[in-house]
Amino acid sequence: MRLQCMLLVSLVALSGCDLAIKNGLFACGQPSDCPSGYFCWSSDNRCYDSQEPQCEPKSCDQVIAEFAALGIPIECGSLPDGCDASIECGGCPDGTVCGANGQNFRCGCDEVTCSSFGSGAECGFIPRRCGGESEPIFCGQCLGDGLECVDNQCVCPSGESCDDQCMGRCTGEEVCVEGECCIPTYPCTDNECSPPGGLPDGCGGVAQCPPCSNQEECIFTENLVYECVDDCTCDAQNIECGSATICGTPTLCGTCDDNGFGDGYRCESGRCVCEDQFEYNDDFTSFALVCSEEAGGVNCMQDAWSVDLQATLHDGNDVDYYALEVLDSYTSIVAQLYNGFSSRALHITYLCPDGFVGMVGCSHWVDSYDGIEFCTSFDDIVSIERWCDQSASSQVGTVLVGVESREFAGACDGYGLKILATYGPSLPPF
Repeated sequence: MRLQCMLLVSLVALSGCDLAIKNGLFACGQPSDCPSGYFCWSSDNRCYDSQEPQCEPKSCDQVIAEFAALGIPIECGSLPDGCDASIECGGCPDGTVCGANGQNFRCGCDEVTCSSFGSGAECGFIPRRCGGESEPIFCGQCLGDGLECVDNQCVCPSGESCDDQCMGRCTGEEVCVEGECCIPTYPCTDNECSPPGGLPDGCGGVAQCPPCSNQEECIFTENLVYECVDDCTCDAQNIECGSATICGTPTLCGTCDDNGFGDGYRCESGRCVCEDQFEYNDDFTSFALVCSEEAGGVNCMQDAWSVDLQATLHDGNDVDYYALEVLDSYTSIVAQLYNGFSSRALHITYLCPDGFVGMVGCSHWVDSYDGIEFCTSFDDIVSIERWCDQSASSQVGTVLVGVESREFAGACDGYGLKILATYGPSLPPF
């Protein structure tokens, strides 16, 4: 140790006198192992006074010659180029491959077996080497009288019962179901999950899809597939819009427009409902007052008048109610629906100035709602005659009209409603 220290001190002292150090004198593993001004070459891990020259890759001929000197013949394959890379050398004739049968760097033909031929040969003859016709290999014959060998596969002939004639055998992915070969489907391609009993595969079997995670539940959704749904979501709670507290957490469920309802909808108590100027008229206590002496607008204080309205039905339980304050006179009242897609019922009545019903000559039949008699029609037109006990031209009566959905044809179903008073007490013919 003392001698080494003295040697190093001496070298340091000499380096201060610009004494040249012989190239390759010192071993190194990294640049810092060399004296100042010297470089560590990776080719031999020695110190030199110049940069290491770039490595020049060897050619295939050079590499093959070096292997030949070691007694290793090379015909093909990937060989080291002497610069930490590789070079592809040689090529094999058609019908042969490099490294066949475990012979590295040699061209040859892979031995063929019944199991390695194609997708596996079950029967018949196959060529032994490289697709040649000589020396075929026999892979056996099909068991059972009903099976026949086609393309080295035992198959059930077309029209034969796979149960009775073919020992339950079918080709490929087919399975034998009640004597016929069937290709099962995998329902989990379209379904995210499956119910406890699984999903049918179309061939009498069932498939179990991956279970839901994160406490989600497998639900048959409106998309007609099984999906994993979290109960703590707006969709799972059937909330279409607005904000709500779900599973104890305030949650924003978006607007009707965000959730695909488009124009004409408004958010009401978490549901998207149709929006028109009469949306509050959904029960007998909240008639939409269409015209009145005080409100002005349409002049219903004449013997003959008409009102034309545009509105919507929300759903199959929606009923729209309208009220018109009119001059009490002996004229006929007609209500007519048009446009729209739903099957509807139409109701009309007349309240005399004293509050009693003054309705006669109903064009259809009479129903009673909350103690008030209405003339009702399942057609889109209904009519009555106004007839009070005492007529007073200075007094005001009230026409009540109801529109009810019977068979709903779609969300936000718009309709038109025309109400008119005709001259004279008799009804027009329909």
